[in-house]
Amino acid sequence: MKPNPTTVAPSTRRHVLALLSATAFTGCTTRSQIGVTSHINFAPPPASDPEPLFQGAPAVAAALARGGYVVYLRHGRTLYDQIEMERSNRANGRFDLAKCETQRALSDEGRAELKRAGEQFRLARIPLDGVFSSRYCRAIESAAFFVDGAVATDMLSGEGNVGKDPAQKARTIAFLTQRPATGRNHFMMAHGGIFWEATGFSVQEAHAVVLDPTNLRIIVARVTPDEWGSIAWARPQ
Repeated sequence: MKPNPTTVAPSTRRHVLALLSATAFTGCTTRSQIGVTSHINFAPPPASDPEPLFQGAPAVAAALARGGYVVYLRHGRTLYDQIEMERSNRANGRFDLAKCETQRALSDEGRAELKRAGEQFRLARIPLDGVFSSRYCRAIESAAFFVDGAVATDMLSGEGNVGKDPAQKARTIAFLTQRPATGRNHFMMAHGGIFWEATGFSVQEAHAVVLDPTNLRIIVARVTPDEWGSIAWARPQ
């Protein structure tokens, strides 16, 4: 059964056919404590996160080809000097999900990284059932690099409210745990905060965590932005 988003839009599938140079798949993100890097958005997952079930391109590609998972991505890298601007807009009532200028935006480096990752993701031809994004502009823009027709929904837009409002948290978890059609996966582009509130796990900007909707306490796989190309090459024929 597909998740029931608050807004409905047509979803189309477009696969890019092109030659792609093979890239080395280094396995899942190196595991160490938060704080090793200069900014928490770039920090690797904490050691308390469980090891992914599948590591390496062939195993991850085979799992996604079988379907039954949620491919959850965090939006791309953003302009950190706009964090205070967004916080101020919230405080004074000027923040508006329909007005991108009131929100933190993707950086040029973030867009370039998403473009490369999205092209490789499309080449992987992962079978998808529903494709969804947060209503934030940075999430909608990020999703468009990977899929066509992502449905923007409040269920992925709560961020801090997910932690403050038990009812919203329950709705978000229910959204994440709905199972895709047999042999397919759900695609979701959203935020690190809402992901942590729903699962207790971390996800870096532009990175993906593959979840089992029947058990959100399991990390099926972690995929960095530059690993989708190797997954495409390893995809079962």
